[in-house]
Amino acid sequence: MRQFAAVMILAALFFLLVGSQFKASDGDRLRAVSHLAVQKIRNAMPPAVNVAAPVDALRKEWPTRPDDAVRARLAADKRFVGVEFKVAAEGAIVTLRGVVPDARVKRLAVGVAENTIGVEKVVDELAVPAE
Repeated sequence: MRQFAAVMILAALFFLLVGSQFKASDGDRLRAVSHLAVQKIRNAMPPAVNVAAPVDALRKEWPTRPDDAVRARLAADKRFVGVEFKVAAEGAIVTLRGVVPDARVKRLAVGVAENTIGVEKVVDELAVPAE
């Protein structure tokens, strides 16, 4: 509740200054008031609350190895629904294995892998069934 009140006070002060013909010299006052409001919000928050925790959680979920990144991109792409890829990497060289329905899907999968950050080369071992 205190956090909400501090934000509302800051917003009210901002609208008051803007609506009252704000001058360039009032910038220092606004900075001081906003600094005070930020301090009050920080003091009102419990010490256990870590604002950066959601960002850290997302960062931990991002793939860091090239094969994980390629695997994640292929799994997230709707064009490859029902296709199982085996992705292996040796350094920045990624190998794609599996059976794809046609040559177009094969080209798309290799293109996705080639355009993944951290991948320098893609070894294409994808098989297309004979028609």
